[in-house]
Amino acid sequence: MAPNRFTPLLRPRMIALHVLAIVLVVVMANLSAWQFGRLDDRRAFNEQVRSRARMPATAIADLIGLSPDDVEWRPVVVRGTFRPDDEVIVLNRSQNNTAGVDALTPLDFTIDGRNFVVLVDRGFVPLSAEIPPPPSGEVEFLARARKSQERRLGGLTDPAKGVLREVQRVDVERLADQMRLSADQTTLPFYIDYVASGTRADETFDGIANVAGPELTEGTHLSYAIQWIIFALCAIVAWFILVRRALRSRPSA
Repeated sequence: MAPNRFTPLLRPRMIALHVLAIVLVVVMANLSAWQFGRLDDRRAFNEQVRSRARMPATAIADLIGLSPDDVEWRPVVVRGTFRPDDEVIVLNRSQNNTAGVDALTPLDFTIDGRNFVVLVDRGFVPLSAEIPPPPSGEVEFLARARKSQERRLGGLTDPAKGVLREVQRVDVERLADQMRLSADQTTLPFYIDYVASGTRADETFDGIANVAGPELTEGTHLSYAIQWIIFALCAIVAWFILVRRALRSRPSA
């Protein structure tokens, strides 16, 4: 009986080739879909930042009681008094390709007889420079609401207990207790970035550079997604060429 023309495709080596091709295509397709998903997330993030940044500046009193997720990136007007003795340094910051730190300073204020404190990221200071003290007396300025920073995979951690003077990230919940002057003072569950004072809209605050806003770009997700599609097509083409070669090289009947 004449051998089936597809018999060469059923040899162990060719079966391994079929399985490898399927695995590669499935993996690459999933990686492409993952990059498209990250692109959608990035676009949603960019739109949220832009839409909230366009909202009219509101008094901080209007944000009290709201979730940090609901207030992040909103412009807010703040009036209060800085407390420099309890300032905390945020380590391992980088801005404009310069290594440095951020100055995180509590700001005390009162609304309707209730005492509050909010953490203010006054800005970025290069490692080679001294951190200027905050202004004394009552100040009023425009800020940007931010929620606590989360630890990234592989990131350094801060001690779970004790008073911190240096931190790896702005974790409001971790710092809340040490920032309260008394039991009747409430620490807001979000912090704020300084943006501008009432008489000054430049990019410094008493010698400290403003914290840079988020980069509203789509990154490389789209190009990576397309690359994975191309790699998958290359795998299919390579499989097709090898299959044709195997069929052409089969022994004649």
